[in-house]
Amino acid sequence: MRARRVPSCLTRLGCLGCLSWLALVAGLGVAPLACHAPAVEAPYAAGQAPTPEVLLAAVAPRISALQVSSAKVRINRSPQANLMFLAQKPGRFSGQVQIAGRELVSLAFSEDGYALRNVAADGLPAGYYAGPPADCAIRQLIGVPFSANELIALVLGGAPRVAGPFEVVEQRWDRKLGHEVLRLRTANAEQELRFAWTAGAWWVAGSTLWLRGPDGKLTRMWSVLHEELRRVDGTVLPSRTRISRPSGRREERVTISYRSQIPNPDLGDSPGVNGEDEGWEDEDTAAAGDEGDVGDAGEAAPPAPAAAPASRVPPQFKLDGAGLSPRGDLCRR
Repeated sequence: MRARRVPSCLTRLGCLGCLSWLALVAGLGVAPLACHAPAVEAPYAAGQAPTPEVLLAAVAPRISALQVSSAKVRINRSPQANLMFLAQKPGRFSGQVQIAGRELVSLAFSEDGYALRNVAADGLPAGYYAGPPADCAIRQLIGVPFSANELIALVLGGAPRVAGPFEVVEQRWDRKLGHEVLRLRTANAEQELRFAWTAGAWWVAGSTLWLRGPDGKLTRMWSVLHEELRRVDGTVLPSRTRISRPSGRREERVTISYRSQIPNPDLGDSPGVNGEDEGWEDEDTAAAGDEGDVGDAGEAAPPAPAAAPASRVPPQFKLDGAGLSPRGDLCRR
């Protein structure tokens, strides 16, 4: 007689519990019922759900930067690779994907522009790509076309939020995942935001964006799910992030599993990191300092060419093309 498969959740009952269950099933002559995850009750009483304003205030990341020295990333069914990155809001990032310690692809972007090193990643000729600020290079690293600020919001534990005026069209409690769900609508899009009650506060747990076509039909653009939220050095961050988007008849999926996260790392004292114009004079001060510098003919000396302003971007967010052939601007090909 073929043995019946015991649902995996029964193993939580212990040996005696399983034996009792099997005995009951055998006596009744029926197949065991499938087990389902227990419903998660809302962390508030009926009629006391958080307001949309409270939830929307939790969308933005609550840290300014994040360093990840060890993570795993899997794109679709490809082998798992190592991921490390540094991110700073609103739009600075530097990351690298490796397999067995070998660089596959690296990406850095900031307000100065972007640089991408493709050493061995598929789908793009090997070489060094660079250009002015653009979002197209992001897909080469994670496979999903987020904008720079959307990616930064995501990796800092928040979520991108639909732009423009919106209305709240639904709010509900998802008993399956234990999320408070808020649905927003704009003239051309709808977004679902998910929140989990963790460490005494609401934190972003996921989001889905749909765009509305001329016929009014909604098309899903992407979905994000932050899983296993937990405390990390005074804040709350996910243990794992899943990103998915439709691509033709199939679904593209990216899973990032974090091993090490350092919120608000020290980025050093690079000029302008905090938005300060260190070492610059205003026009009035500079003019006062030049009085009396007149040539023998009584004419003012010609002004020296203006020096290009020093970059405010810390060196951690820059990449060079050492060892790679220059390939120009990937986003203008």
